[in-house]
Amino acid sequence: MKKQVSLLLAAVLLLGIMGTFAGCTQSPPASSAPTGSNAPAAPSAEPPTEIALSKAYIIVQGYEWGPAIPKIVLEFAEDVSGIANDTFEVAFGTAKRTVKEVYSSDEDGNKSDGAGKYLTIEMAVKSNEASPFAYNMEKNVNTWAESVDFSVTVAPGKTFSVGSTTYEEGDVCTYSAAAADRKVPQTAGWVRDTVEYQEEGKDITLTRAAWAPEGADSDSGKNPLIIWLHGAGEGGTDIDIDLLGNEVTALTTENETNIQKYFAADGLAGAYVLAVQTPTIWMDSDGNGTYNHVDKSTTEKQVSWYTGALWKAITTYVESNPDVDTNRIYLGGCSNGGYMTMNMMFEHGDYFAAFYPICEAYLDQRISDEMLAGIKDYHIWFLLSADDGTVNPPDFALPTYVRLLEAGAENVWLTLTDKVRGTDDPEPWSWTGGGTYDGHWSWIYAFNDQVTTRFDPAAVTAVEDLTPENCAVTDVNLWQWLAQQSLAQAAE
Repeated sequence: MKKQVSLLLAAVLLLGIMGTFAGCTQSPPASSAPTGSNAPAAPSAEPPTEIALSKAYIIVQGYEWGPAIPKIVLEFAEDVSGIANDTFEVAFGTAKRTVKEVYSSDEDGNKSDGAGKYLTIEMAVKSNEASPFAYNMEKNVNTWAESVDFSVTVAPGKTFSVGSTTYEEGDVCTYSAAAADRKVPQTAGWVRDTVEYQEEGKDITLTRAAWAPEGADSDSGKNPLIIWLHGAGEGGTDIDIDLLGNEVTALTTENETNIQKYFAADGLAGAYVLAVQTPTIWMDSDGNGTYNHVDKSTTEKQVSWYTGALWKAITTYVESNPDVDTNRIYLGGCSNGGYMTMNMMFEHGDYFAAFYPICEAYLDQRISDEMLAGIKDYHIWFLLSADDGTVNPPDFALPTYVRLLEAGAENVWLTLTDKVRGTDDPEPWSWTGGGTYDGHWSWIYAFNDQVTTRFDPAAVTAVEDLTPENCAVTDVNLWQWLAQQSLAQAAE
């Protein structure tokens, strides 16, 4: 399902990284001196000096709303000295950034002792600034911005030195960071590859990225696998778009939110993580990006062009990694990826130990009673927000959940929030103007590890019972529950 991210990203780009920087010049001070042919000439202001910069890097990090640039690293020909946290002013395009800290570092932005030729400027980040993404309106996908233009100016009354050269107030350097200047530490440890699928008359290439917990090859046993399926805006062939667009990095240890703590138990190192990326959308019916839910008059099951290819991508990864515990493979995703989670549940459900569909986009009217009976004994946790304007809850997960309970499901849960609130930015910019994120973005709760309420199935008799106020059971959270699920337990 197309996520309503295009307006946000377009606004970010206009306000932040895509503006053309107007070079700083110093204006002469106002003067009360007389004018006329006999008046002395006003002294001319010295133009700012261009700071001699060898190179610069942007450091990209994933946040709950997507990626942003919290750091820039400047490389000089000689050692830098005389720096403090208030030495510089930074602007991305015409948008001024708030500088938090300035320090000597290595080229990756890690603090170092003593002076060196690398200087890192760390900045505050909010949801409406400093995105490295652009949005392709024609294809409805995120892409990397062609360049990120920024300027660094010596602040009023400040100086700093590079070798024997001292720069003063107003001196400036400008830089246009391209793809080669981009560093993404959070995704550096993922192993990337592609999977070719040439069956059913199709020629499909899916992109994969896999992360392994440290020590998994020498711990007490086999480790579980978490699989993530992205939303519509993260399709393409650059899987960093996938990993950063929904903060999938939260599933690893390369993030402040560390979901791995629930899986690193009983002597195990943690869980493997696998992300798979489609070149278009998971809801594609013909390989050309055509949505498969458009005809709402039919009750026929939804199908995906990529079902066989995704099945191959998952099973070949598992077959190539003998340390994966095949009793503990978990599948989930958001929006388009939530749809594909449901689709794989219907097609290959008994392969997975549990499912976590988020704001899933599989129309309930397209799920037959027979299809529902086939999944009622699976382990499923739905997550969505009542104000989702993209995937209308009464058309999707809410009636499906009630039908599963009526069919006798015993390990199926649902979390429904009233709004989507964040922690990285408690007052995010939003076109709704309400101080919360778009209601479709409920994956934020999952990746912030805040899915800590669910409905009591015994209190649910109809869709009307599914209100945020009634979603109050707090005995366990999503990831803790997921880590407890096993096919071996289900077989007992």
